[in-house]
Amino acid sequence: MSTPPVQRDHTTTLAAESLLREHPDALVCGISSDGLIVPIPGPVARWGQAAIEGRAVPDVVVAPDRKTVFNLWQRVQEEGAVQGKVRLLSKPSRWMTLHFLDIREAHDVLLCVILPSKEEGEQKDGDTEELPPSAPRFSTVMEDEFGKVLHCDEAFAQMFGYTTEEVLGESVLDQIHPEDQGRVVEGWLAMISTRRDQHTRLRRRRKDGSWMWVDTTLHNFLNEPGRHHVLVELIDVSAEMAVQEALQQREELLRHLLDAISDGLLQFDTERNVLFHNARLLQILQSAPDAGPDALPPAAADLGTGTAAPTARSLLSSLTPEALTVFETALGRVLDEGVDQDLEADFLPPSSERRRARMSIRALLRGGEVSGAITSVVDITDSAKARAELEKRATFDALTGAHNRSSILGALARELNRDDTSKTAIVYIDLDGFKGVNDTLGHAAGDELIVLIAERLRDVSRGADDVGRLGGDEFLVLLRDIPGAEVAMNVAHRISAVLSCDFVLSSGPLNLRASVGVACADANTITAEALVQSADAAMYASKVQGQGLPILESAAS
Repeated sequence: MSTPPVQRDHTTTLAAESLLREHPDALVCGISSDGLIVPIPGPVARWGQAAIEGRAVPDVVVAPDRKTVFNLWQRVQEEGAVQGKVRLLSKPSRWMTLHFLDIREAHDVLLCVILPSKEEGEQKDGDTEELPPSAPRFSTVMEDEFGKVLHCDEAFAQMFGYTTEEVLGESVLDQIHPEDQGRVVEGWLAMISTRRDQHTRLRRRRKDGSWMWVDTTLHNFLNEPGRHHVLVELIDVSAEMAVQEALQQREELLRHLLDAISDGLLQFDTERNVLFHNARLLQILQSAPDAGPDALPPAAADLGTGTAAPTARSLLSSLTPEALTVFETALGRVLDEGVDQDLEADFLPPSSERRRARMSIRALLRGGEVSGAITSVVDITDSAKARAELEKRATFDALTGAHNRSSILGALARELNRDDTSKTAIVYIDLDGFKGVNDTLGHAAGDELIVLIAERLRDVSRGADDVGRLGGDEFLVLLRDIPGAEVAMNVAHRISAVLSCDFVLSSGPLNLRASVGVACADANTITAEALVQSADAAMYASKVQGQGLPILESAAS
């Protein structure tokens, strides 16, 4: 079972913090990826520990122990946290415990911590009394073919607290933790049938009732003349297991935290394989991942469940095809360039309507290189709808659905500021006698008429044009990319004609006329305000003419 990288990195960082907090007398240093000693980053909390000085850690230990340092260095790259016994050049008679912890994900360095050891009768500096020797960590037992003890050495008695007489003739299963007895029997039968050594890690009971974790090796000598026994070698690994259990507890806490947060999480390696996802991701996207033929091997199992991790496409199956394409493009940029990306994506859960998610993709770095990416996913459907409604209110007239004054004038300004040779025109429309409609038929009829006018303006405008309501009974039609003023005048004549036809209101038919002014200009030659003033002047000329015919402002043509 492999711990997901995002999980292991967090637990290793927590373990390093705990180790430093509990051992202010330790020696510490940071180590770069090339093995050289570097300063410890400021964010790493310290409790008065002295710094290890030198070029590299092997330089500060005695020569026979440098191989141990190199072995630990190789192991920490894969395991994240390792420890071993070494002697320092400054104190060659004392054994020290050296820890390597990989905290590069959080702080871009590995951490070396060297702790004083009191094992094997050693003394702390300043101690005057001789310390009693600690219990041995290795012992042997001889057992018969039925697993009963024939002999045990003195070290066994010291490790477990029994006298030799108390264990002779007793069954070994009586000393094994109930949860481990099945593996013991399997190992014993495998040793008998294959005649090969068998290795098992299990818990054996001490005389005081406590349990000790031991690595157990079975050697089959049952068929050798003069021996006829099984030799059992026991190594005390209780300290290692205590650290592992502490890490497992922290991992369990982290698991609960990752599942409890409101964001969905999805981690990728550089090949876009899924390394981790939390339960919240599935709740948000309402996807049901399948471990298909292209799923990851058990080494990438999800949160230590032992099952193959699902594929990215199965986890993101509810995204729309367009959203999935945008996400994959953004993920590629994060993995290839290390550039963080934020995007919004629509998804279609099986049990509900189209929804929207915000996806934030962040690069994961190791040694300055991109080692993967992690994505957080948040359902923003409600806020997106609220934002869209606000944008709609800020852009469109509530009565007619046409662009409001600020929106249509802003669109006109953008067209006139284009860096090309495009030509833009506007048609300014003002209804003749609209005040009389409100006075005689009421404001409801006036509103009904304004809605019908906006519909007719949209019907006769070109597809790329915008219809805007400036206020009251005044409208503006924006014509983009026209070849010349004659096109604008053709549109204006259609507008005049369609507004001269009868309008059927709830109160009955109504006939009226509109004054229409046209202005046209090249990009970057006039401001939006000036062009509107030209069209407004042309509209007033049309009103004075009194025939409902459009007039082109000659000064702007």
